[in-house]
Amino acid sequence: MSTSTPAQAWYVCQTKPRQEAKALARLNEQGYAVYLPMLAHWERKKEAWSRTEQVMFPRYCFVRRGRDGQSIAPIRSTPGVLGLVRFGGEVATLSDAAVEAIRELAEQSGRQVADKAALFAVGVRVVVADGPLKGLSGLVSNVADERVAVLLTLLGREKQIMIPANHLVAA
Repeated sequence: MSTSTPAQAWYVCQTKPRQEAKALARLNEQGYAVYLPMLAHWERKKEAWSRTEQVMFPRYCFVRRGRDGQSIAPIRSTPGVLGLVRFGGEVATLSDAAVEAIRELAEQSGRQVADKAALFAVGVRVVVADGPLKGLSGLVSNVADERVAVLLTLLGREKQIMIPANHLVAA
């Protein structure tokens, strides 16, 4: 992180708790370029998996002037914003390369969770969380669209059983 202020620097903006989206919308309305990096992941709620996104850096976003000569002073009074991060008296900035690296990480996370079956890779230990086999653990041996083949030990023998993906959790 640098403390110099090149013409098109990205500023690190601190938001109020859980108000990143509000700050993003208000800053956009004022004509600033704003980036709020998000991470995609699978979350299990009410016995089902759903793809969700969460803020990569809670309470922070990146903002830069939308046009030449635009002042950064109004940022601190924007609803949802606490202010710009400072080191001493200097406003903290990021280079385009740093913001692009963050974008790539966020996009990579999105690609990795694009497929629900990717939750369970071959060889990963899982626990059956629902259904008649609840509580048993085993190794993933194959992954299909909505079902996962799990190698379970039943009655002293290993048996491959197809189990719905939403009945499994990583061990």
